[in-house]
Amino acid sequence: MPKYTLNVNGKARTVDADDDMPLLYALRNDIGLNNPKFGCGLGQCGACTVIVRGEAIRSCVTPVKSVENVEITTLEGIGTPEKPHPLQEAFIEM
Repeated sequence: MPKYTLNVNGKARTVDADDDMPLLYALRNDIGLNNPKFGCGLGQCGACTVIVRGEAIRSCVTPVKSVENVEITTLEGIGTPEKPHPLQEAFIEM
């Protein structure tokens, strides 16, 4: 199984993954992040959205191999506990 380096929320992480494994599975199962979430698995609902190259993408339909060595930002990476991003604050309020 190939190894891929993913730059997630400012940290380089190495994962063992098949070429076509969805990024969502690497983020949740291999790296252990709580976000993004699994929703529909078809890239339609947006629960799995992450930011790659400044664009919102659906991680459930994005192969790991297509984002190797590219900065990936999840909801956890857009703010800090001391200074949460407004989007994080909205989640906390709900």
